[in-house]
Amino acid sequence: MPVYRVLLLCLFFMGTFAIYRLSVQTSSKPQFLKLDRAGETDSNPIILPKPVRDLSVSLSRAGMDDSNSSRLDEISSLFEKINPRNDWLVFLGSRESKKIFKDLSSVGLRMLDEIPELGVVRFSIFDLQRALPVLQQFMEWESLSVNYTLRHPMPPRDEEAFEEIEFSGSFINWMGGKSDREGLGQGVQIALIDSGVNRSHPVLANTRVRQMNLPNQPQSGDVQVTNHGTALASVIAGQTDTYTGIAPGSEILSYAVTDKMGATDSFTVATAIVSAVQSGADIINLSLGGTEGSTVLQNAVSYALEHGVPLVAAVGNEGLGLVNYPAFYDGVIGVTAVGTNGRIANFSNYGKGVDVAAPGVGVLTASASENMAHLSGTSISTAIVTGAIAAELARRPDLTPGEIDLLLKGFSNESETPGFDSIAGHGVLSLARLENKNNPNYTDAAFVGYHFENLDAINSGTLPFQAIVQNQGNTWLHGLTLELNYLGIGKKVRIDNLAPGDTRAEKLYLQGADIDGEVEISAEVNLPARVKDDRMDNNSRSSVLKF
Repeated sequence: MPVYRVLLLCLFFMGTFAIYRLSVQTSSKPQFLKLDRAGETDSNPIILPKPVRDLSVSLSRAGMDDSNSSRLDEISSLFEKINPRNDWLVFLGSRESKKIFKDLSSVGLRMLDEIPELGVVRFSIFDLQRALPVLQQFMEWESLSVNYTLRHPMPPRDEEAFEEIEFSGSFINWMGGKSDREGLGQGVQIALIDSGVNRSHPVLANTRVRQMNLPNQPQSGDVQVTNHGTALASVIAGQTDTYTGIAPGSEILSYAVTDKMGATDSFTVATAIVSAVQSGADIINLSLGGTEGSTVLQNAVSYALEHGVPLVAAVGNEGLGLVNYPAFYDGVIGVTAVGTNGRIANFSNYGKGVDVAAPGVGVLTASASENMAHLSGTSISTAIVTGAIAAELARRPDLTPGEIDLLLKGFSNESETPGFDSIAGHGVLSLARLENKNNPNYTDAAFVGYHFENLDAINSGTLPFQAIVQNQGNTWLHGLTLELNYLGIGKKVRIDNLAPGDTRAEKLYLQGADIDGEVEISAEVNLPARVKDDRMDNNSRSSVLKF
């Protein structure tokens, strides 16, 4: 919510209520327990949210009709404008959330649910006249919030998703992962907070899937399952004779939280996160999000991290410089999508919160009934990263969320701008590097791609760009040869002293007069004949660069 709108609601309440309480008389006093400080207990203080302040200063300063009914009507319409679903949250201490009201109905509020671990109560307003004094108290405590909507990232448009070759079933091989993955992830439980999973799909016939139920939610037999969660489960843990997920030995704890349109809310997702932690989940997958920050969601994220459970979330598919929540939050691993050309898919959101990339264009997944389908988006990329973490946790169950984060970033491959950037984060997930990290002799020289710092320079006559090589192995590399061919020009460059994980960028130039809309360019990097390269499929690339 924009900051100015947040500020305006508070001003409205402070002004309007001061006038209103002089004239509004209620038949009974609310049984309201006043606390010295909201949101804090003796043993477990929590971070308070900013209140909802979404009304205009002009309204707060406007003269009100002397009639109580007209004033109530106006205030009621403003509340409805702010929160049409009448779905509110108040943040209190874990003990105070149970004792704040002696009688909810006496203060015009109806309690819908609560998360005692986070000190949050979900409620609706059924009598605004009686509720105003209590709401004013919540405002003064800065503890009132709308229960914001979250949803699955919108599917990318076809022209954005399929501008290149689909990964199909090659996504594991593309990341250098071993083909025999039987048992990987054994003993690891993954909370998939999504749409539910079709456990009868053939790809999941050998996968352990448990349907988890939340309080006040239908039992597993009544949950409406959609394709989204089934697709994610397949790339994480699916396994047949012809298809395998990243970690087929892992177990899926399926929380069905979205409706048939892919929508849910912050409170429900936070409830699922807390439940997943308490049910023993080792990883939480969140292929959903929203544009509004939510304290209940942020506190749930903190709760999981404090209990040693890492969270992986999708950055979103709108192609905007705004990463979705909860991927935006510190401590959450925000995942973007990469295409088969090694570049970040243009539908991926970017900015603060992007940590790592994974395949996300035309990935083969389980779909409706017994079918398979190609899915694009950061949702599927997120599930792939979750599967990779599960495989690592099976090998080292003692890894903390912070150590997992460092491991992913430290063994990711370069993409886009050399070094960290807001588009690709720390780079592209590499199963090859993760699975060979303890092999001191593993050697891999790779051509990463091209980087153009300023495409506008094409109009000035000369366009500089970089051709990037990376050492994606564990040995120092010497005597590499980089060969490039473009516009009839052949160039050969020697590269020495390249440390494990390091990159080297060779600066080149294109002449604007030679560019007619596009340029074909090929590159290949080779080690000396006496040195074995353990992965040859990433040594060369032929590209058509369009301008």
